[in-house]
Amino acid sequence: MSELNFRTEDLTLQEVGDYFVETSMDRQTIDKLKSKKTVVLQGARGVGKSFLLKVAQKELDESFSDSRILAVYVTFNKAGLLQTSNPERFKHWMLAKVCNRVIREARKKGTLRQQSTIFATLSHDGTDEAAQIRLQELERDLEDAWKNEGVSSKFDSGIDPEVIKDAVEDLCLQAKVRRVVLLVDEAAHVFIPEQQRQFFTLMRDLRSPYLSVKAAVYPGVTYFGDSFQLSHDAEMISVNRDILDPEYLNAMREIVLRQDPSLLPQVKKNGEVFDALAFAASGNPRTLLKTVSAASPLNTSNAQRVMREYYRETIWSEHSALADRYVGHRAVIDWGREFLQTHVIPSLRTRQRQSEEPDRRVFLWVHRDAPVAVKEALRLLCYSGILHEAGSGLVATRGLVGTRYMLNIGTRTGAEPEPVSATAWLRKSISIKRMMEFGANHDLYEDIARLDVEEMDEEGREFLKSQLHRSVDQLDMTAFSRGVLKQLGFDTVGKILTASESDFQQAKWVGPVRSRQMMNIATAAVLEYLSG
Repeated sequence: MSELNFRTEDLTLQEVGDYFVETSMDRQTIDKLKSKKTVVLQGARGVGKSFLLKVAQKELDESFSDSRILAVYVTFNKAGLLQTSNPERFKHWMLAKVCNRVIREARKKGTLRQQSTIFATLSHDGTDEAAQIRLQELERDLEDAWKNEGVSSKFDSGIDPEVIKDAVEDLCLQAKVRRVVLLVDEAAHVFIPEQQRQFFTLMRDLRSPYLSVKAAVYPGVTYFGDSFQLSHDAEMISVNRDILDPEYLNAMREIVLRQDPSLLPQVKKNGEVFDALAFAASGNPRTLLKTVSAASPLNTSNAQRVMREYYRETIWSEHSALADRYVGHRAVIDWGREFLQTHVIPSLRTRQRQSEEPDRRVFLWVHRDAPVAVKEALRLLCYSGILHEAGSGLVATRGLVGTRYMLNIGTRTGAEPEPVSATAWLRKSISIKRMMEFGANHDLYEDIARLDVEEMDEEGREFLKSQLHRSVDQLDMTAFSRGVLKQLGFDTVGKILTASESDFQQAKWVGPVRSRQMMNIATAAVLEYLSG
């Protein structure tokens, strides 16, 4: 079996097109990403936000000569390196990065053949090329400032949102470009609320007839700020796949087979086993790819082992590990895990054994007036993919209003003696109308209700430094890549951040192409780790 790719960052645009399995929901989402609308794309880690952004970029690139719509993809995954005492650093880094990427894509498409006076004013010699070089240097200076906080760094990029809008308008009018679509991945660094508020203010300020912004964010840990009103300033789109959709299992199967067609005989022979893994993944392609890869060769015994390991241990330990990076939220993180593992899941399993009609509930309902700390704990569980919000403002028993959540199927069945058969049994009669309800003053809230969530948001500035010594073993990458990094001596987060492609070429059989791939994989894993 060939190695499956878990991350969009590891794929070329051509591979993105080859691996794309279109559903009606995906098509609607991609069309909105290509439209004039301002869009916030929300989903947990691994559900496919980056992939959909890349598909939209690829389609716009291929149709540019006819549509004249310029796609500009930009990732903010290095935002975690800008955790400093100077709040202006992040603002000017964002502005420089956006402006630089617009220039870069416009040059690639040949639309800057004539000098753009707005862009050119950003450089001393008055050319677009010089402006791009200056902006690239500014990006690097700001991203590298974490290495020595004491060294002064220039913070003023000379850009503001109005400058970017004017430059884009000039570009469109001069080059007959209809509009620019800005696709922002990793838009808001997960654990720095102030950076998130700055980004969404910028997102609102950049909106114009010639520029539309689309941004990918995580559920549960996104702070929009006071100046950005989601209901008025953007359309929210959830990427969560509906496990009750009749086409769900076929789509998930095709996602795996597009990457590795050689798996088809195993999947056909062990169809129910594959379906259990797909259903347990609860709509998350990355989770499915990981569990299928770990269960190779695919059979009941391997799938049972993987489901026990992943859904009883790995997914929970990853959630608890957030407390090391999100120190202010340690109490709610721990409470959320205990709430589900100690109370909710055992309660469902107990009912299954005692009642004549087995309990197939996987939905929870929580009253809208539940303590803020409780809702914060549930939001963080959504970020980890253990819960999925499945509707707000919903009426439950006695006409009360609250929010519905779906429990990750794997966490529900992974605790069973035979997770594969338990998952097959469960998926036959799940009903979205059957919920486990928790009122506004449930007894289980007692230990968490008194926490002050506002105090949790005050993040320490020493976060980055505290993470640099952590082992490469904690990064989400393949065993092969991890082994090569260790062999070369890059065994910690800090060492990887300071490495270069030439360093990786010291390994046997690693040349320029392979070293670039390794650098991209290693950097993506480090930056996702720093983002949570």
